[in-house]
Amino acid sequence: MDEPILIVGGGTMGAGIATIAARAGYRVQVIEPNPAAIEAARDRIARAAARAGAADMIERVQFAASIPDRSDAVLAVEAVPEREDLKRAVVQLLDAALGENAVVATNTSSFSIDELSKSVTHKKRFIGLHFFNPPEAMQLVEVVPCEETDDETVDATMEFARRLNKTPVIAADSPGFIVNRVARPYYLQSMLALADGVATAPELDALARSAGFRMGPFELMDLIGLDVNLATSESVYERTAALRLEPVAVQRELVGAGSLGRKTGRGFYDYRDGTPERLEPEAATEIVRNDDESAAVIGFGRLADELAEALERRFNAVQRIENDDMIEELDTSSTIVFDVGDGLQDRKRVLQTIDAMLEPSTVIFSDAYATDVGAAANALAHPERVVAFGVLGSLETHSCIEVVDNEDVADDALELAQDVFTSLGKGVVLVEDVPGLYLGRTIGSIVNEAMIAVQEDVADADDIDLAMRLGANYPEGPVLWGREIGGRRIARILERLAAAEGQEFAPHRSLWLLDMQDEAPLEPTPAAESVAPGFTGG
Repeated sequence: MDEPILIVGGGTMGAGIATIAARAGYRVQVIEPNPAAIEAARDRIARAAARAGAADMIERVQFAASIPDRSDAVLAVEAVPEREDLKRAVVQLLDAALGENAVVATNTSSFSIDELSKSVTHKKRFIGLHFFNPPEAMQLVEVVPCEETDDETVDATMEFARRLNKTPVIAADSPGFIVNRVARPYYLQSMLALADGVATAPELDALARSAGFRMGPFELMDLIGLDVNLATSESVYERTAALRLEPVAVQRELVGAGSLGRKTGRGFYDYRDGTPERLEPEAATEIVRNDDESAAVIGFGRLADELAEALERRFNAVQRIENDDMIEELDTSSTIVFDVGDGLQDRKRVLQTIDAMLEPSTVIFSDAYATDVGAAANALAHPERVVAFGVLGSLETHSCIEVVDNEDVADDALELAQDVFTSLGKGVVLVEDVPGLYLGRTIGSIVNEAMIAVQEDVADADDIDLAMRLGANYPEGPVLWGREIGGRRIARILERLAAAEGQEFAPHRSLWLLDMQDEAPLEPTPAAESVAPGFTGG
């Protein structure tokens, strides 16, 4: 191999790219005018070489203070700070220095590749090559052609990424590309939930981790840097003008106050005395049979099946009613009744029916994602015994359950609910009664954004799923996740969110495609049919 490449910028990103390129056998020249940054980059490469047992890595990397007038590099990557004027100046110099067939790539995460291409003469060989931090650990690379990038440049860039042992995914030149676009609701909806008082930051982080995210949104923003995360949100918002992607006031306030996360000692968490301990809601580790309670599950589908099976391991008597027409058969001696329904319809009328049938001491559990339990309570004789809960997809995939602590529910009913879920091996986080609770509004909005990205040809569904798993460490790709939850269930949650918070959060009409049984490719729908009525997003 031993081909020469050039990297402009010896900071965290540039040094990381240089490290993996040297490990792959390239001869690397790093352009960095700051001696301290050069020293830090040398140390980083030396440590990587020691771990890999490849001392020759160090010899493959040379440093210079400025871009040469002429270079025989087959590829150059600008990895300077995210300032458009600086990036324009760098790619212009690289365009002049490299041979006509060499690739000139920008590592921008937020600027338009087409706009940056206006600074180069040979547009056919200009391309976006977006690495994720740290490059040594993150598998994904987004490859973003500009309008005039030719196929040879795309192929050469994809091959370069593969030689670095990375997984390249082609993305359209759209705001945020794939990952920074689709990931925005994870941060934005979490901060809106925090501002609405749904739960505390540690509790919301715990819920996110319980759904499979490696880090909760607030601990992750503190790690990234609130200023960096805000800058990305602002860039995506400015380029899309989509109100659903508008930055949140609480983050702007923290950044304005200099609370940027770990690097300043304070962000959403306080790090001045060390990293705060994570909140981990407790759950039972072994099943203990309960002969005092009897349960019933009303509804059909996977969640109803899972709840019935889990309750059968806990209680001696569990009744299953799969059809609302059979509710009159409900055992009125049941002490616990789960009304699951189909996950799509508001269950107010069903709650009224069973509330009238059951003894006042019976506790009723209702799906808060589909049903406005607060509104339903006004029509019940005993609203104090109705506990709203949220399980978004499969019970098995959630280690923690959202349980609504509202003004109607009695303390003893709430305590029983916590005991039931804990005994089923699930932690519990008490949340306020808002549409979609936390996980519903957040994961639902992520899936929605992914489907909008498919419709806008940012990338196909498979590549979006791959990018979000590799580039953001999501437990599943959002499109696949949406298929598992159900497009209509997500649409129901987002319809309730939009009714309360604004039509910018309404479901995209393409969500129905997630319910296609044959899992056919998700093709873009005609523009006139692409959004729900009143939806104002991009």
